Amino acid sequence: MVPGAGGGLGPYLRLASFLGETHNVYAVRSTGLLPGEEPEESIPGMAATVLATLDDAGIVPDLVFGWSQGGVVAWEVCADLAARGATPDLVVVDSSPEPWLSTVERDGAIRDVIVAQLGARPAPDTVDRLVRTFDAHVRALSAHRVERPYAGRVLLLLCADEGVPQAEAERWHSLAEHLDRGTLRASHFEVFDPEHLPELTDAIGAFLGRGEGGR
Repeated sequence: MVPGAGGGLGPYLRLASFLGETHNVYAVRSTGLLPGEEPEESIPGMAATVLATLDDAGIVPDLVFGWSQGGVVAWEVCADLAARGATPDLVVVDSSPEPWLSTVERDGAIRDVIVAQLGARPAPDTVDRLVRTFDAHVRALSAHRVERPYAGRVLLLLCADEGVPQAEAERWHSLAEHLDRGTLRASHFEVFDPEHLPELTDAIGAFLGRGEGGR
């Protein structure tokens, strides 16, 4: 599991419980969130960190999952794994292959949502590290366009109300030989909420063959 912008893994906990029924689940947090760490400044750098972490643990994943920025990084991780001869399943949730169109207002609104996830009284130094990491991620996304194809199985799930424009969704199709696509009724930041999570887990379960009568 590869985190979204800001690098935290909290949003993934409920989904991890579902995937943990049939898989060992590993999540690789972003650098920059602990004292003394510097955040990664590029998408390839983030992918390299994920791969180095997997290599150190001796893990070759069967499935790679990423939401938002995490979907972009997960794609690059899988493209790198494919160059080694491994093609894990890939689930991308509400991610765009195009560079992020950064504005002060747009970035600030998302930053506020992510900081609010820390709770009512987060420590100031924790907030500072999160904001610095988020800002680095925005710069990285703004400078990156997904170009490499991926030959493994891909499930692309997009949020219906606000998500990735149609033309950008079609670019994912052009990059993936085996891509299934679905739509989620949740908004971008509601995907993992309890009332919307079953829609996400149903889609992933079907992709993995875990429907009724599946594994």
